[in-house]
Amino acid sequence: MERLKAGRLYTILGALCFAALIALWVIFKIRWSGTEHQVVLMGDSVVGNQFHNGGPVDEVLSEKLGMEVQNAAFGGSSVVAFNEGLWESLGEEAFSFEALVNSIILRDFSVQDAAIERNTAVEYFPERLEELEETDFTRVDILVICFGANDYANQVSPDIFEQVLGDCIERLQSAFPELTIYISSPVFNYLTRDGEQIFCDSGEWGEYLLEEYVVREQRVAEKYGVYFIDNYHDSVINAETIYDYTINGDGLHLEQEGREVLTDSIAEAILKNTD
Repeated sequence: MERLKAGRLYTILGALCFAALIALWVIFKIRWSGTEHQVVLMGDSVVGNQFHNGGPVDEVLSEKLGMEVQNAAFGGSSVVAFNEGLWESLGEEAFSFEALVNSIILRDFSVQDAAIERNTAVEYFPERLEELEETDFTRVDILVICFGANDYANQVSPDIFEQVLGDCIERLQSAFPELTIYISSPVFNYLTRDGEQIFCDSGEWGEYLLEEYVVREQRVAEKYGVYFIDNYHDSVINAETIYDYTINGDGLHLEQEGREVLTDSIAEAILKNTD
């Protein structure tokens, strides 16, 4: 009788262990299934602005990837913190990549919260920041970084740009070793000053060309073993076509066809390297 009870107990325990293993296997498959990847998009207004006809960049990219894409981009932001224009009112460029990376790792967004309390002019910032604060980066699979245009516009030293970008990626890799990172470069653009359109390859905007920041991004990608997407050299958006791909020909912000071009290159890179 005792032997029979023991046999039943072992059978039950075995069944429970088997069920537990099946449950763990299912969780693992769900977590790492190619259709369940979570992608976070960080950058400036080129990818952050939600008020474009044809759908925001994250929605367009999500459709192409078949993955959830979270938009964590903030207009006007850069890799390197600077304090100029709008950002003077926000305080110490709380939404720069370096500031956001620090907050993500520390899980402390008090700097950004305080900045928003002082200035609510950018209407989508509060909701987007709240989503970012709730994001568990230990469960994020892919991070796409889309900066450089504002660092160029503000003529940040390329040496400092490269150093800060590299430091940010190194910190993210240390904090989230399972995170796959893509650096997506800016596309060709022009900026306007005193009513004059100044193309990014003319040398008339300042000491540094936009291409210099793209080159630095590629160097950082190679140094830290992350993926690099060259939208500057490899895109159909150039000096001859820029008016066709930007909103009202503003030279920087992409309209629907421009967003299709940008998301095509990002999606192609991710799908190529995703099981």
